[in-house]
Amino acid sequence: MERKPFSPLAWAAFIAAVLGAIVFTRATRIALGEDISPLVLYGIVLIYLLTVLMLTFVWKSKATKGAIDVTNYTAFWQNAVRYTLALDMMMFGCQKFCHQQFYVPLGMLDDPFTAIPNEMLMWAFMGRYHSMVNIIASLEILGGALLLFRKTRLVGAFMLLPMLLNIMLLDLYYLNLLVQVYVALELLAVIYLILLEYRRLVEFFLIAKGNAPLYNFRGQWVGYAVKASVIIIPALALSMHHYQTNYTEITGKYEVKRVFINNTDQTQPPCRDSVLAHVFIDRYDLVLGYPDYRNKVIGGYTYNPETKQITVAFHYPMKDTLTATITPGNGEMKTLVGKMGSKELRIEMERVAPVNN
Repeated sequence: MERKPFSPLAWAAFIAAVLGAIVFTRATRIALGEDISPLVLYGIVLIYLLTVLMLTFVWKSKATKGAIDVTNYTAFWQNAVRYTLALDMMMFGCQKFCHQQFYVPLGMLDDPFTAIPNEMLMWAFMGRYHSMVNIIASLEILGGALLLFRKTRLVGAFMLLPMLLNIMLLDLYYLNLLVQVYVALELLAVIYLILLEYRRLVEFFLIAKGNAPLYNFRGQWVGYAVKASVIIIPALALSMHHYQTNYTEITGKYEVKRVFINNTDQTQPPCRDSVLAHVFIDRYDLVLGYPDYRNKVIGGYTYNPETKQITVAFHYPMKDTLTATITPGNGEMKTLVGKMGSKELRIEMERVAPVNN
């Protein structure tokens, strides 16, 4: 029997074992939830991993003696990788169809935007329209199904590659480390399956000539200039754009302590809903916020850091102009003094959430 390299078998068995352990754990937790002891579940997973590890050493010994068909064993474990990925994609897709993902408790949706946990924030956005979730689920199921057939497995891998990459990036910023590692392993498994067809891909993408008609410019430099314009035009457009400066000394969320209008203290009127509660200053806008989150006054502003003068042109829900100065106080305390229309304003406020981006 012709001796084949053993490393492809070892890699295939290792990837299939790790991926299989993770998918088995997730499927069991979905099916049984808290009805299965973590000790029992992880004990089964550990036994499985150790069994595959020991078998790998056994196969290595037999392969050295030429007692096993390494190619056949390798094919089995590579197919196990494809099967496990397909199974997990099917589960992900079916969970979405069954409303088990991208679900956020209704009571949480009324919380302030900044108070919603990162995971729920992402799920609230993605799950806003369940029809979009169903499309994602269908693509996951289709990609997994394509992995199961010899003629379409490469198509399935290429379909899942951008999806898993996008999921990994979302998880990187919104979810915990365990989920990030899980998705990263699945992404690496898809890349592994694609690289199994490395020679075919090099031939297809880099060597073989396409059948699409070519347009030849009269001068070679014209062709290069057209291609370069794809970079130059956006660069010129962006360089001519007017960018608002981020004034970090004033940007942030402010809690209003006292408000004076025409030298009259407005902090304790009969109706608290009409009292200014917050001031928000970001890179582009200044917003006056009231206890009812639906009541806001929004405007764009210009700021002079030397004179501390700010001019705000309000455009929603009414049009008016505020001209004032923002002077620092103790700690994060600031005082805004100025005039809006015919009203003299004095706002004493404390910054509770700086914005530095």
